[in-house]
Amino acid sequence: MSENTTVGQFLNGRDTISTKDAKVFVNMGGKIWPMIECNQFAAKLEKNKEDVQTLGSRWKHKKTTSVEGTGTLGGYVISSNWAKYALPYIQGGKDLYFEVTMTIEDPTSRAGKQTLHFTDVNLDDVPFADFEADDDVMQWESDFTFEGIELVEAFTGFEE
Repeated sequence: MSENTTVGQFLNGRDTISTKDAKVFVNMGGKIWPMIECNQFAAKLEKNKEDVQTLGSRWKHKKTTSVEGTGTLGGYVISSNWAKYALPYIQGGKDLYFEVTMTIEDPTSRAGKQTLHFTDVNLDDVPFADFEADDDVMQWESDFTFEGIELVEAFTGFEE
């Protein structure tokens, strides 16, 4: 097959996107820093659905009534940032809310670049320490919720 095949014929392996090309930035209290320690980021919208039963149908239908943003963030422990920003809440202050911007662009892929911006991100737990006496490095992981998302830049390489 020729190298100039269309999208509909097959996916070329080089056009998949390497996860190693992702970058994550955190904006907390007006301070923006690249999360160079990040080794895991996942985010999704979960749809909440209500059952709808109607006369004349044996199907149980569903109606989406709301959405919830959830995710997981993890990385290597190289700073005390999370502890610094989380401690004021347990001492009677404000809870920790921040923004995350995630960009991924694999230069080998023809897919292009995607940037997502998440707002009102709130960790479910705050990492302080996690280690064992083995051959490992300190890492942390926390689930989170978010209450806003914007597709800042969409992949454009394979639009129809």
